[in-house]
Amino acid sequence: QKIVIIKSKQKIDIQKKTNMEQHGQLDERELYVQCITKQLEEVDLLSSIYCTPGEMQIIDASVISDFNDFLNTPTAMPSSTLKAHLDYTIAVDVLHGKSKEKVEIRIELPNLYPLLENAIVTILSALLGKAKEMYLKREIEKFIETMDKSECYIFQVVSWLQDKLNSVIMRDASEFGPKQELTTEENENAVECERLWIYSHHIKSKKKRQEIQKEAHNLDLTGFSRPGKPGVICVEGTREQTQEFWRILKSMRWQHITICKSEVWLGKLQQRRRFEGFKEQIFCDDLDNEEGFMNMGLFMKYLEAHKSGYIKKELFGLA
Repeated sequence: QKIVIIKSKQKIDIQKKTNMEQHGQLDERELYVQCITKQLEEVDLLSSIYCTPGEMQIIDASVISDFNDFLNTPTAMPSSTLKAHLDYTIAVDVLHGKSKEKVEIRIELPNLYPLLENAIVTILSALLGKAKEMYLKREIEKFIETMDKSECYIFQVVSWLQDKLNSVIMRDASEFGPKQELTTEENENAVECERLWIYSHHIKSKKKRQEIQKEAHNLDLTGFSRPGKPGVICVEGTREQTQEFWRILKSMRWQHITICKSEVWLGKLQQRRRFEGFKEQIFCDDLDNEEGFMNMGLFMKYLEAHKSGYIKKELFGLA
């Protein structure tokens, strides 16, 4: 298992002193009482959300007992009573191709979380490489800094991280490597672009097919849609536009639909577009039979003609 440590903990005494001054009305014990109480309330809430067996596990359950003893003993001082911190894991599902994989998120809470110290979040997954690890580390640090530190925020972090992992796992590792420096002129004109490859169990509804084409045109996306069983959609445009398209698409009712691959780049969109306009493609021997099975040979020729032959593995598991 690959271990990713995402750590954003305030250890500097000056920083902690400043924060304690902001809570100057509290003595040391009361400060710990507030933090420990919030942590126990949060664990209780999380255990009701992640309640499937094995979904959430407390590493050392005796810590809960120690915390309660501390809270119930008015004379107990934190320095002598609190010998350990709360540490637990939450397992979440993420998409990997067309299947779901479990990713374990480990949360370690310093005793002064959330008021004075930040949570330590660790991801256990074999699905990530070094470049993606570093990217996630930076992103989660930024996200934690946006949290309201007067309240606990682990649920928000886990929910955000689950969505983020789905996106990061699908993207190519090369997108997270060192970026080639752009010239000043190129940097000024550069935009974040994306090509989305979307797989659906089927696309048969005429209303959906019309809506797909309408939204692609409205958002100035290029690509294609293949109705029938299975359904395949490819859109390319600015990342803002492709993500808006995906948001609209997801809101429709589907038996199954997923992003098989996301290709993101920074630069000029027109230089890397592979398709002209957005069109519906049938890929059937009988063009009048829109619900017929896909002719894989015709589809592969189309992909190769648009420099996209590699995508057959992500869509259908074909080498």
